[in-house]
Amino acid sequence: MLTREDLTSERIDQIVADARAAGYHFFLSSAEREASLRETMADHPPGADVWVFAYGSLMWNPALEYAEVQSCKVDGWRRSFCFWTPMGRGTPELPGLMLALEEGGGCEGIAYRLSAEHVQTELGLLWNREMLAGLYKALWIPARLKDGRTVSAISFVVDPAHCQYCGDLPIERAAHHIAFAEGRRGACRDYLTNTADHARSLGIHDPYIEDLVARVARLREQPSTACAPDNLPLHALAK
Repeated sequence: MLTREDLTSERIDQIVADARAAGYHFFLSSAEREASLRETMADHPPGADVWVFAYGSLMWNPALEYAEVQSCKVDGWRRSFCFWTPMGRGTPELPGLMLALEEGGGCEGIAYRLSAEHVQTELGLLWNREMLAGLYKALWIPARLKDGRTVSAISFVVDPAHCQYCGDLPIERAAHHIAFAEGRRGACRDYLTNTADHARSLGIHDPYIEDLVARVARLREQPSTACAPDNLPLHALAK
């Protein structure tokens, strides 16, 4: 579980330094993350609260101080295990997969309201977490809250131009990587399980997530090798 201490600039800068030393030069510097945050907030009224949409680990491990939380839904975007993680929950030899929003469909999740006095601090931590490798684009997306309101919420959607994007991955291969990949942040399958469990606790049924849970369970029950399939595309781990 991530803590607020894990997301301080000092710790994140060390992760970036380690990643770049390993050849992952696309990891963003502190200055680049700050520039991204300023751009996202450029048109947001000063002194106003901010809503953040959560669809993956932010649902069950937000590490944010928030004033309000509600179940919600966004249209036009769906959950997708669509980019490689060769460090956090995988290795270069057997990379894991992580969730992002991709265009199409709809997605139920959680919306957090950050109070105006905490926006700068909390979004700074959030950018250290989500914008670390430049895999996401931060967009303002309409979110329909459980109480009927519609708010504009910051959402992290995948950048399909990123070298670690793999949105066309067959679900059988996705399940294999999720089932067996492990890294310094833990097992990829735990990330899936936590997301599925929390979604269910909120009354969210995501057929895509449930299909992957079933596939991963079957793979873990079978005698199998944890090696990556032979047809792993070479561009997937481009540095």
